[in-house]
Amino acid sequence: MKNLKLYIILFSVLVMLSSCDDFLDRQPLDQISTENFYNTASDANLAVISVYNTIQAINWHGKSWMITEIPSDNTTTGGNDPDFSPIDNFTINADNGPNTEYWTEHFKLVIQANQVIKFVPEIDMDPILRASYVGEARFLRAFSYLDLVRIYGDVPIIEEVPTIESDLNVSRNPVTEVYDFIIADLQYAIDNLPEVQSSAGFGRATMDAAKALLAKAYLTNKQFEECMDLCREIIAGGRYRLEENFANNWLRDVSDNNAEAIFQVQYVGCGPGNTGNALQAFFAPWGQGITQNSDGWGSQIPTSPSIDNPGTTIKDAYDQDDLRLYHTMMTPGEHYPMINPELGGYTYPATGASRGSVNIKKYVIGGGSDVCFMSTPQNFHAIRYPDVLLMLAEAACARNGGISATPDVLEAFNLVRARAGMPSEDVIDIDMVFHERRLEFAFENQRWFDLLRKGNVKETMLLHGKQMQDFHLLFPIPAQELAVNTNLVQNPGY
Repeated sequence: MKNLKLYIILFSVLVMLSSCDDFLDRQPLDQISTENFYNTASDANLAVISVYNTIQAINWHGKSWMITEIPSDNTTTGGNDPDFSPIDNFTINADNGPNTEYWTEHFKLVIQANQVIKFVPEIDMDPILRASYVGEARFLRAFSYLDLVRIYGDVPIIEEVPTIESDLNVSRNPVTEVYDFIIADLQYAIDNLPEVQSSAGFGRATMDAAKALLAKAYLTNKQFEECMDLCREIIAGGRYRLEENFANNWLRDVSDNNAEAIFQVQYVGCGPGNTGNALQAFFAPWGQGITQNSDGWGSQIPTSPSIDNPGTTIKDAYDQDDLRLYHTMMTPGEHYPMINPELGGYTYPATGASRGSVNIKKYVIGGGSDVCFMSTPQNFHAIRYPDVLLMLAEAACARNGGISATPDVLEAFNLVRARAGMPSEDVIDIDMVFHERRLEFAFENQRWFDLLRKGNVKETMLLHGKQMQDFHLLFPIPAQELAVNTNLVQNPGY
């Protein structure tokens, strides 16, 4: 079992124990506080682990797809859920549950990271390790803020640890300031994180993870040269490669921390709360018994011509010879021997198992002794190496008027194509890159952000049969936040 996963379980147990009240002893001997915790290198390590624990949470990566995939042209709701449907059809309001959870979880991480950034530098310990721990916290804080600024636009920049005396009525900072903040955090992380984590820290952020995230921030901020430079540095470093088989990213025995995993969210099945991957519970088709548990709801399903405008859907987007299709979505009549192999595998019904007659295959691995209710051990792919290759291609095209024939850019693009069994291209344009990204990263929380960068969200969704207004490019600030913070101002239109 990976050390990071073990530490997360131990920290979760520690936190649960520390919350117990001892009514016979009024001294806070069993409570963790800044006075009695941030004293040793071990304390610093556990504090950083607690920040990673936040991105494991069901309300983070277990549900982020509700915000980053459902409104896109890749997926739609599996039913008529009152929380999902308004996101899908652009009638969302400030009381929406998933939207509120998205905001809350991301700022929870910010506050936890701020504690590490404030208190760990005061610990007497190895200075290189101390700077690395702070670098991890700043990487994770940037990770959170990059999501926040792309979803909500202007957001409060919070750098301090709240106290009783703190003024909690913070205002929103302009997008430009938020990006400057993200860039500063990631530049610090690049300077202080190791190239490769030791075996004790396997799965934690590295210098290359910070470079890749900074490349994404630069790309989104239209700083194309800076994005290309970082992508080329990662490629030249040679520490990552594409898995020979796309399937290796989705098979339970080989997907975790594999050759193209630049940064993954680490999971264990059947551990304490928030240490298991919940995506199978939402993605597996309803009523098929795949999980061998009582979950598997088909909450999000791929868009398909049976329920959406033909020619616009993710099912239409794949060439039938594309090797990614089989491991990305379940299609009628296909057999999946890797799902519950002890039962002979699983065959998707000839008539389908959803209203769109297709379901998501990614993150659906079946049951087993290490799979429990809403919990599998499979890691979440936060940054895969093909993202670096395709960011290089996208930035090159965007910088060059929408087209590129630069040799190393073509090589990067064609590596992704070749792995999928698709022919090489001699010249690429920006539309080809976004199309390739759609096929490579379907259902991985990338599509909505890709559409925002491409700049044609309204036109895309109109072709997809959905009406939206300009203000829908941003989500509403949650109503509960406006109620407690009088300095927050709602996004226009909500």
